[in-house]
Amino acid sequence: MSLSVARVLPRVARISRSQIRRYASPATEHPPGYVPTGEEFLAQRAAIKEHAKETTDLWRKISLYICIPGATVMGLYVKKVEDEHHTHVEHEKHANPEHEVGTPDYSWLNKRTKPFPWGNNSLFFNPETNRNHGHSAEEE
Repeated sequence: MSLSVARVLPRVARISRSQIRRYASPATEHPPGYVPTGEEFLAQRAAIKEHAKETTDLWRKISLYICIPGATVMGLYVKKVEDEHHTHVEHEKHANPEHEVGTPDYSWLNKRTKPFPWGNNSLFFNPETNRNHGHSAEEE
């Protein structure tokens, strides 16, 4: 009995291995162990280089003709909107001097356990737009 199992076991292993491989391995154009000839290899390399050249040219055109002009147009638009906003805020300050324009003084704003190395205010502190809690960096 052990002789028949020893005989059958390699066949079962080979059959199951081939069926597993059939579903696990991708289909190829060439048989296993195929090595391309010099001409085929050079043709593949030329096709890869041509594809890389076309793709590089496409992204260069996208960058130069879409991204850079788009960023410039958006920058000009934002500059225009911010200038209008600044003019409006200045008008509000002159029209209502007793009414302070800006964020309310909430208790949870600008809570710090220790000052920044450059002073009490944040690195991009703007005295026109940011509320000055405590003392400014110039006072130190």
